Amino acid sequence: MKRGGRRSGGAEGGALDLHGMRVAEALRVFVQAYNQRVARGDGSPLRVIHGYGSSGGEGAIGRELRRFLERHADAATFMAGEDFSINPGFTVVYPRKRLPPPVCRPG
Repeated sequence: MKRGGRRSGGAEGGALDLHGMRVAEALRVFVQAYNQRVARGDGSPLRVIHGYGSSGGEGAIGRELRRFLERHADAATFMAGEDFSINPGFTVVYPRKRLPPPVCRPG
C-alpha cells in the first residue's frame, strides 16, 4: 500500500502506478489496464511505474513485468526506464494487441 493507505493502480495521464502491490496483483492490474487501452484503440505509450525495490535495483514487479512482456513480444514492445534515464523504477510499454492473462508461478 502507498503511504496513507491508498492503493496504487490508476492509469491516469498515460501512467500506471503499481507501487504497493504484490507481483501477481501488479501483473493482473497491468494487463487489465493495458487491454482496456488496446480495446479503446489507444496505442500511445504507457508509462508503468513499478519502483526499483528495496535493493535499489530493478525490483520484483519490474523484473516480472519485463519478463512477461518479453514472452509476449508480439503484443507489445517496451523500453526500460534506465534506457531513458538513470531511473530503473519504470518501464514504457508500447501496445500493439491484447495480452493474455498473466500466469502466476509459485515461488
